[in-house]
Amino acid sequence: MATLYTLAYPLLSDADAAAIESIRREHDPQRGVVPAHFTLAFGCGAVPGGAYTEHVQTVSRTMPAVSFACRYAMLNVESRTGLAYVYLVPDGGYSGLSRLHDALYRGPLAEHLNLDIPFVPHITLGVLRDKADAKRLCDELNARGIAISGEVNALSVAALEAGKIRDLNTFPLIGQTPSPSL
Repeated sequence: MATLYTLAYPLLSDADAAAIESIRREHDPQRGVVPAHFTLAFGCGAVPGGAYTEHVQTVSRTMPAVSFACRYAMLNVESRTGLAYVYLVPDGGYSGLSRLHDALYRGPLAEHLNLDIPFVPHITLGVLRDKADAKRLCDELNARGIAISGEVNALSVAALEAGKIRDLNTFPLIGQTPSPSL
């Protein structure tokens, strides 16, 4: 069985897309593997492709598009590898992206959710071996006031093939935006 992912490619202004790619070009070795994205369901090879795809399509029919604004670069050091990641994290839209993640990890993906790692919606800007360098990059981005906004309006089922992510299916988010309640 293929290892499948659910990704959301952000719709960005040309200027914001160029800003992200400029940072990724310098600091993200995975840049050539996959475009800037939010990973909403991490690699799973235990669910048959048809069931996985059907589940993502079902979720897409019930969840609204998510507008987001990212104004914070966050350091995350992976304990297993020691690699330091520079994440672009949304403050606006955080809960909407988290709800998409939660909806995806129901049904056939429920037993594959790793409860030991909290989900933080993010776009990876960099992967560095030196934690101090990654922290300096986060501080630099935050000091200059990074601000990227956009929308997630579709979910893509993707697989890693020949060292690159290939989108297999894309489903628009068509649910209604919930009304805020007090």
